[in-house]
Amino acid sequence: MPTPASRSRGGRLGDATIGGERRRRGRRRRGPGHRGGPAPARRGRRRTGAGRGPARWRHVPDAVQERVARARRHRRRRRAPRQVPAHPGDEDAVAGGGRTGSARVLLRGRSSREVRAVERRVLLETIASKLPPGSISFSSKLKSIAEQGPDGTLLELEDGRQIISKIVIGCDGVNSPIARWMGFSEPRYVGHMAFRGLAEYADGQPFEPKVNYIYGRGVRAGFVPVSSTKVYWFICFNRQDPGPKITDPAALKSEALELVRGWPSDLLAVMRSTPEGAVVRTPLVDRWLWPGLAPAASRGGRVVLAGDAWHPMTPNLGQGACCALEDAVVLARLLAPAAAAGDPAGVEAAMRAYEAERWGRVFPLTARAGLVGALVQWGNPAVCAVRDGVVIPRLVRLGPFLEHTNFECDLIEPAPQSP
Repeated sequence: MPTPASRSRGGRLGDATIGGERRRRGRRRRGPGHRGGPAPARRGRRRTGAGRGPARWRHVPDAVQERVARARRHRRRRRAPRQVPAHPGDEDAVAGGGRTGSARVLLRGRSSREVRAVERRVLLETIASKLPPGSISFSSKLKSIAEQGPDGTLLELEDGRQIISKIVIGCDGVNSPIARWMGFSEPRYVGHMAFRGLAEYADGQPFEPKVNYIYGRGVRAGFVPVSSTKVYWFICFNRQDPGPKITDPAALKSEALELVRGWPSDLLAVMRSTPEGAVVRTPLVDRWLWPGLAPAASRGGRVVLAGDAWHPMTPNLGQGACCALEDAVVLARLLAPAAAAGDPAGVEAAMRAYEAERWGRVFPLTARAGLVGALVQWGNPAVCAVRDGVVIPRLVRLGPFLEHTNFECDLIEPAPQSP
């Protein structure tokens, strides 16, 4: 039968004699001052096992050889990367030398959840289509907000219009004037910038429905298909300050490509397939709602915050827009009954209940997203080695990375129909 391919210093498994036996014979023949005499005594414990056994082992049975070979094959299989057929929800993580482009595949793992990317424009249009005509006034930028006695809150728009509302829900983004009016600090810049783009393929995009991550030193990127003809991509990079705003579309795209020069060709092909006007560059910001320090999310039962206006977070967990949708569902579920009954005290209590329920969800996510971003954006080679070899495989392969998506915000009861 075949013998294992490994070799000890004295001989090979499968020979008529074991390596240890040959070494001992050599000492009897060549030992100093022992011509033909007994070998000198050896100190220490005699090692046993494959290649080094007791002197009385003259032959290795076939069964032992087979067990040794089988064990070695098993060890080789464990060391080799596991290959799993691709399916929707796979994550591919690639880590390497950053700007050098010397990347290596860390894993091709299968998670227990399906990842879907939705183009934001399509999402907003779908939600808006369910509202009565005229419910939304587009391109209406808020200029100021003020209390208007017992009647409600006065909103002044930049086009000169004024609106008095009994209830104002401030979901006007990270630079919310309503949040500033309520005493919230400006969102904190975290030291990272991001390019985002939407590639277009008129004849159909060639990628599988998977999330692709590429990690470098101080730079990371990724892309994921959002439809049969479009692919979303991003690049996140370290920068001490945001710097001046770039308005030239060609300059934006050129700077993004320069950041990942020499990186995997799939990423570069996606970026080159992006129209120049479809690339944006934004600073990444967040606001940690420390208990007892952050202002209340509502005021007097008239104004309440939701989404990025209240809890901006970095996109490292992909939960910013998701949390905004959760806010909307929870707030509507709590607020609708009190508002329909015309009970001001009930409306104020509903807003406080909304804040209490949502804070326990959004504060940990904001903190976790910030910490994850700090880890994956490190430029130190030693930290990157730990990140690539330990942290990323465990986060993506074992599933805890997606546990934060396991959230049920309950359902909104349909409004009663009037007779």
